[in-house]
Amino acid sequence: MSAIASAPKSYSTIQKALHWLVAAMIVGQLVLGETMTDAWRAFEKSGDLTGFSSPVVLFHIWGGLSIVAFAVWRLVLRKTQGVPEIPAEEPAMLKLAAAGTHIGLYALMVLAPISGALAYFGGVDAAAEVHEIMKPLMILLVAAHVAGALYQHFWLKTDVLKRMTHG
Repeated sequence: MSAIASAPKSYSTIQKALHWLVAAMIVGQLVLGETMTDAWRAFEKSGDLTGFSSPVVLFHIWGGLSIVAFAVWRLVLRKTQGVPEIPAEEPAMLKLAAAGTHIGLYALMVLAPISGALAYFGGVDAAAEVHEIMKPLMILLVAAHVAGALYQHFWLKTDVLKRMTHG
């Protein structure tokens, strides 16, 4: 595959669709994740597997596996289709914060489902602990990502948000 000759002005339709699909799935994982935690604790305490048949638990498992697949797909699209350039007038610290936030989000989109799968399917207790730590990190990074997009749109008046919505 060849490198992108020039950066696109906006994200592709599939990049936008995957972004918003994964965003919705992450919110669902964060909101409904406690059901998985409850089922896991019940299993550890009594060996009771009935909690794992809950549709919410199944959503958490399949949702997590889907998120890692979609995140990898998004990374491939970033490489093959490119992404719009950061506005030239953006302050250097904001560019650094945006890059760090994106790297952190992609890392968590891959590592959180992997750690969850290792805990659930492999019974790796350390992976379960790491998985639990990732939830507040994900909330923090999602909040920073949203705040950054809104700051770009309303304060700096750039097209950063529009490029992921309708740009």
